[in-house]
Amino acid sequence: MSKSTGRNRRVKNTVTTRSGKALKINQSLSDRRKSHRAALAADKAAYLSTLPKDRWKRIIYRLHPKRLAHYWFSREGGIMALKIIGVSIIVGFFLTIGMFAYFRKDLPKIKDLSGDALGGNITYYDRTGQTVLFNDYDSVKRVPVETKNISKYVQQATVAVEDKDFFKHGAFDVRGIMRAAFRDATGSGSAVQGGSTITQQLVKLNENWTDNRTVTRKVKELILAVELEREYSKQDVMTGYLNIAPYGGQEYGVEAAARDYFQTSAKDLTLAQSAMLAAIPQSPSYYSPYAGNAYNPAVTADTFNPTALLNRQHYILDQMVSQGYITKQQAAEAKAVDILAQVHQQSPKFQNIRAPYFVLAAKQELEQTYGANTVQRGGWKVITTLDLGLQDKAEALVASNLANVKRYGADEEAMVGEDVQTGQIVSLVGGTDFTNPDHGQNNYAAGILIPPGSSFKPYDYVTLINNNNNVGAGSVLYDTEGPLPGYPCTNKQLPKNGGNCLKDYDFLTPGPLTLRYALGGSRNIPAVKAMLSAVPNDKSAGRVDSINKTISTASAMMANKYNDSKKKRSYNCYADEALTQTNQCYGASAIGDGAFLHLDDHVNGLSTMARLGQAIPRTYILKITDSAQKPLYQWKQPKATQAVKADAAYIVNDMASDYRASYLPGSCSETSCTSLNRGGYKFQRYNGWKFAIKTGTTNDGYDGLMASWSTKYAIVSWVGHHSRRVNLRSSMENLTEPITRGWMEYAHGTAKPVNWTQPTTVKTAPAFVVRNHVHFGDIEPSPTNDLYPGWFVGGGSQKSTSQTLDKVSGKVATSCTPPLAKDTQTNANVASWNIDIFRGGRTSISSSGSSTSSGAQPTDDVHNCNDSPPTVTLTAPGSCDTTCTITATVTQGTHPLNDPAHAQFPGNITFTLNGASIYSTRVSDSPTTISFAYTPTADGSGTVTATVTDSVLYQGTTSSAMSFTKAAPAATQPLAMASATSGGGNTTISWTGGTGPYTVYKTGDIPLGGSCSNTASQTCSVNTVNAPPGTSVYVKDSNGNQSPSAVVHT
Repeated sequence: MSKSTGRNRRVKNTVTTRSGKALKINQSLSDRRKSHRAALAADKAAYLSTLPKDRWKRIIYRLHPKRLAHYWFSREGGIMALKIIGVSIIVGFFLTIGMFAYFRKDLPKIKDLSGDALGGNITYYDRTGQTVLFNDYDSVKRVPVETKNISKYVQQATVAVEDKDFFKHGAFDVRGIMRAAFRDATGSGSAVQGGSTITQQLVKLNENWTDNRTVTRKVKELILAVELEREYSKQDVMTGYLNIAPYGGQEYGVEAAARDYFQTSAKDLTLAQSAMLAAIPQSPSYYSPYAGNAYNPAVTADTFNPTALLNRQHYILDQMVSQGYITKQQAAEAKAVDILAQVHQQSPKFQNIRAPYFVLAAKQELEQTYGANTVQRGGWKVITTLDLGLQDKAEALVASNLANVKRYGADEEAMVGEDVQTGQIVSLVGGTDFTNPDHGQNNYAAGILIPPGSSFKPYDYVTLINNNNNVGAGSVLYDTEGPLPGYPCTNKQLPKNGGNCLKDYDFLTPGPLTLRYALGGSRNIPAVKAMLSAVPNDKSAGRVDSINKTISTASAMMANKYNDSKKKRSYNCYADEALTQTNQCYGASAIGDGAFLHLDDHVNGLSTMARLGQAIPRTYILKITDSAQKPLYQWKQPKATQAVKADAAYIVNDMASDYRASYLPGSCSETSCTSLNRGGYKFQRYNGWKFAIKTGTTNDGYDGLMASWSTKYAIVSWVGHHSRRVNLRSSMENLTEPITRGWMEYAHGTAKPVNWTQPTTVKTAPAFVVRNHVHFGDIEPSPTNDLYPGWFVGGGSQKSTSQTLDKVSGKVATSCTPPLAKDTQTNANVASWNIDIFRGGRTSISSSGSSTSSGAQPTDDVHNCNDSPPTVTLTAPGSCDTTCTITATVTQGTHPLNDPAHAQFPGNITFTLNGASIYSTRVSDSPTTISFAYTPTADGSGTVTATVTDSVLYQGTTSSAMSFTKAAPAATQPLAMASATSGGGNTTISWTGGTGPYTVYKTGDIPLGGSCSNTASQTCSVNTVNAPPGTSVYVKDSNGNQSPSAVVHT
């Protein structure tokens, strides 16, 4: 049997306490964790043993109030509460971050306080940036200003009533939000009680969220408000709010409100005015005077409550006192002010606008560039290209010319001027009265489509020269009637009588003309032929390829960047009267009929001509800055596109500035021309400047245009009736030249002349010489040498030549050509310069050795050796004692005495005595009898001869012997004017007394010319262009006596 040791062995790592409990000592952290888990499991098992075994019964058991309270106040309940709170904080944090990210992704960045989403005024300035032309607005009138330009009173009043703790709290006020929520819930306030801070209101207005009251919007508002106050100071936010707050009507921002309500600026607002304005934003439709008819006649539903406005104003003043901004005395004085008496009626939108048509054109350019919606938001400062000096002159010219225009059936004028080198529009007048309620806002310079008439012709000729190698200023197109595409010419009557030939404005056909004289004479037939010949060897039906080439060239020269971006042309024909559906153009578009453009495009096209073919977009805008003064746009000289070659443009400029080729009456030297008040309509020279000129009249007589351009400026003017349905009763030059010439001469002033420099590639070569007088003021003969482009190959073999030609046909004379019709001329062989494809010519040839016309030189095809000349019989007394009657009877031969086909040679009869002319007159009918009274001027005898000349220069003559006795001197009646009337395109002057022959003059001692010079008659007629209504005229006789003046009237 073993012995005992005397005491029990202790279990390893176990300690027994005095109470008898065993404590296990953990030798490692792992043992400790295991022991802890075992203890927890034992405690949980012990706890669960006190509960029902079924899970649902345990839940019900735990919900007993006593047990529930016991749990949450136990150690286990406290631990659970801490766990729940911690998890909730973590989950809430991540939910907040997630919600912020979710809403923030769709929000704009707060970078400025411009209020662009709301909108505002666009302020237009002249080119100096100093003169305001117009504060434009659409649905919102707003003019942002800096803090220093806002009265402290309006700032204080706004804080007092809107957010008294604005400078103390953050982006939002929790107490305010809770208070507003309580009032909304209990209905103890207004329907929707505001709890927003000024910062939140600024966000709401800046983002245009005023009509969105959802919880989502509120969350977004809070997010942006926090960001806003992190980005800006409180004062910046305050200024931003005052620049965007609604003050009723279209007034947003305190500056616009101050200007309209009180006609003052925001910095000059009084305390009473400030308090009244601060009262409005809470409910503009209720508190704004502009919600009432008394202050805004345009209002249809009057919702303004003046009593409520005054009560709220007084409340605000009291709040300002309680918050320490003002004293009670100041408040009392402000309350005593009759503030509504200071409120002005809402001003019309266009009140005080300067250069209104120009501004509207600039706005159109903004909308085309940035989109109408963007422009409506506005808030921009726009510095335009307008030169106020040139604009004022344009407006003055239009105003002074209005009576002249109305006298002949028109009631509207328009003109647009451009700086040639920059493409900047420097002046524009779009009508005569912008305030006219019926049609005053029709902008005839930039908004209404206008047919350009003959002012389009420079494009015809520059396209022809640009695209062919056999064409220059000295080349020939025939101004004769004949079939052309679109003009079958089977009936040569006037169009009003059913004729279908292309006619010139004067119904004359002067025959072969150089391009220089065709353009200068504004001839229709050569211009249409030029368009139809633009494309060499054009085989298209109706030669539409040539037509389209000319129109596309003109559009390229006009360089309208908006039209170009839309693949549209700037010159179009239309299928409908509303001018909305473009259509294929035909030959009439060459002379500006049935095709339309805008004048500001037209002036830029001619400016491209002046720039020697370099096209740049025209513009009305120099600089744009937004409401935060950030630059949006700065004009820079655009890169030019060579729309036509420099040679072609230079030649057309030279042609259009040639005063000798121009049909306009008047005279010029190489530096100046006679003034308009002295009857001079030519103005191709001014102080050394060369002005190119092109007039324009539509065939229906509804429109009159005139264009002029130099290296410095270009202008296009228009006159007409606002309906474009009234035929004007005057030649268009009388109506358009006063404004066109007046502006050009003023614009160039005393500036040193800089004229076009001839490109080195331009050639000078022999040219056809025009000798027949075309019409009115052109001066013949034309030059023997003229300008051709560098690619011209047809002139290499042309030489200056002399040849006997028939004056009537323009062809080589034959043995059958009557002597009077023969003329030996230099460069008179039309065939050498004929490019008329409808008369055997060619616009392009293969080499310089080719001749211009195919076939032999044509000969006189008017006269025939079997022709009979006209005959004349003479009845004259054998003796003429002091006075007698001489009579002749004329009968035509083969050809008529007078023929429209040869209008340059009207039939006439001349009586001579011993070779000296004693009487002459025109004859047309056959047979016709001519009688006149002859008074001998001396004693003697001799032979009286009567010679008749027909329309093709055949002559018939007869003579009779006669003795004559001079009458005894008799008292001569004083020279006096009888009448001076204008009508039917002619001015007729009659007088009495004096001794013939007579000459009629107008102011400045300028002879009227024509039949009014050196005439034995006491009546004569000239074209109205030479003596329009209002002209003072007088007559001088052979003894130097002068009659009193008479004024031409209708």
